[in-house]
Formats: sequence, C-alpha cells, structure tokens
Amino acid sequence: MATQKRLRLAIPLLLALAAGAVLLLAACGDDDDGGGISIAPTNRSIEVTGFEVKGTTNTDDLAAPEVDPKTLSAGYGYNAPGFDEDSPNNWRVASYMWNAGDTTAFQGDSMNLHVFILNGNSHNVWVEAPDGSKVVQDLEMNRGRTYDLDFEASQAGVYKLVCSTHGPTMTADIVVIPQS
Repeated sequence: MATQKRLRLAIPLLLALAAGAVLLLAACGDDDDGGGISIAPTNRSIEVTGFEVKGTTNTDDLAAPEVDPKTLSAGYGYNAPGFDEDSPNNWRVASYMWNAGDTTAFQGDSMNLHVFILNGNSHNVWVEAPDGSKVVQDLEMNRGRTYDLDFEASQAGVYKLVCSTHGPTMTADIVVIPQS
C-alpha cells in the first residue's frame, strides 16, 4: 500500500521532469561541432529590489547581543536597548539585501537589471564582471527611485551586483553559464 502511494506521488514528478527536459532540448539547438547545446543570446530583464529587513525584540525575551552587529558588517544595523522611549527594553537588528539575491543568465545575454530602492537614503552601486572589471560604473541610488543597469554578459562566471554602502550583505550574484 505504501509503495503504491509513493508511486502515485512520484510518477507526476517524473513526468514533469521529463517534460521540462524535452522543452529545454527543444529550445536549444546543437552547436556547429555537434557536441553540447547552444542557446541563442537573449534580452534578459531582471526585477531587483534593494531593501532593509528589521527585527525587534526586547531584553525580557532575549538578551541583546554582546557584540554590536554594526562592527561586523556595514550591511548590519543595530539599535541597542533604550532606542525606543516607550519600550526601553526593545532592541533591533537590521540588514540590507537585494531581492533577487541571485539569478542565472547565459553568456552573450543582454542584461537589464531594473532596480527599485525601497529602503536606505543612499546606496553606492555597481556591477562587477567575473574578471573584476566594472561593467556598470558606480552609481548613487536613492530610496523610492528606479534605475536601469544594462550590460552584456560577455564572460562566463559570476557577475556581482554590489552596494558598497551596505556590503557585504547587499551583494547579489548573476551566474552566467558559458555557451558550449
């Protein structure tokens, strides 16, 4: 009985995986030498939001950290007990990050990162290629505004969307898969 139930659950999953593989192969053509697959470069648009997450608790529930998290990373925030006059036992931590935190593209894709800044008055942002060069130069981004960062994913490897104001927590990876 348990084996039948497992099979009933596994069969749709296996069919979905097989269908996905067929669709992927149908979308890809063989490259000229007959080995591997090649995917035509495309225009890839990625929605990205820069934001800060915060968490508040109080010393009745959890002691404040012994080390100020701000000393560990520019991306961390900390308000020690006493920051809130109405609730003097409250303490808060925060961290800046990108959503999406990572994404994938193919070598040769034209990339457009459409960035919205939700929190933080100022962010110093750039995009770094796998070889360390900047494919998008330093740009100041501000709360409540959108920005378009365009570049060609000409190198295979990991590109990085970096905010040096809130690093290292505010870094996102764009993994670029090589063409075969």
